[in-house]
Amino acid sequence: MPRSIPRTSSTTTDLSSPRRRALRPGEEYREPTARERQDFLAHFELRKIALGVCARDFGTPCAHEHACIRCPVLRPDPDQMPRLEEIHANLLDRLQEAKEQGWLGEVAAIEASLAAAEQKLAAMRDLAARHTTVLLGVPDLRGVVARIDSEQRNEDAKPQP
Repeated sequence: MPRSIPRTSSTTTDLSSPRRRALRPGEEYREPTARERQDFLAHFELRKIALGVCARDFGTPCAHEHACIRCPVLRPDPDQMPRLEEIHANLLDRLQEAKEQGWLGEVAAIEASLAAAEQKLAAMRDLAARHTTVLLGVPDLRGVVARIDSEQRNEDAKPQP
């Protein structure tokens, strides 16, 4: 089987792992407490949002003040495309109102959100296009079963020594 990693790189990595572990404090290798495990699992539950999943690191605060549509670590869910299209349409309406009212700061903010929404929609379309279901059909095993059954009968028909 071909190796995807050159042998020298793999060997170097294998040898350096024990060295790296030896340099780290031993308390980092203890079993987590129930509370730590609960906090860790809760982190991932709290990352599920309406448009997909927030992929920020464990234990880090939201740097974008929960403006998820603008956040580069939002992993959009293609199933939520109608929701994002609705948000996009709403942003277009808000942009028109902001321009009519002369709210230049609001115009700039909405334009940034619109650009991000368009980027996320493009990502969703791309992801949806790559994740298509291919129907392979139901395998017909009758021929295989018949062959196995025939072989078994031939074995059974052989004289026993």
